[in-house]
Amino acid sequence: MCFQNWTSASVGMTAIFAAVLLLAGCGPKKELRVADLPGEQHLVGGGLNITWEAPVAGTVYLVEKKTGKLIETHSLGEGEVYSFQVESIVRAQELQDMLGVNFSKTKFLLYFEPVGEAEE
Repeated sequence: MCFQNWTSASVGMTAIFAAVLLLAGCGPKKELRVADLPGEQHLVGGGLNITWEAPVAGTVYLVEKKTGKLIETHSLGEGEVYSFQVESIVRAQELQDMLGVNFSKTKFLLYFEPVGEAEE
């Protein structure tokens, strides 16, 4: 009975370890997407200085490409402007600390999903 519990614990720990390795980037290399993030057809911009106007109401998603981390989201109405700037060394350091990646290697991408497309 004790051996059976040890085996179950080992299998569980192995599964957790494998999940940690995959999340840490030790899994197969493929483009990382945040769950429920609009596809590449919704990519509307990127960079360190973004100013983008919504053609219709919807949601913007700012994502760091290498880590796949969602930086922020905002709901916009038609004609509203979304802005993102990294204007200081302090802001760059904050983002680097948050992402765990050297700031010089980051790539910010902006996605836009119009209202109503998410349900389709």
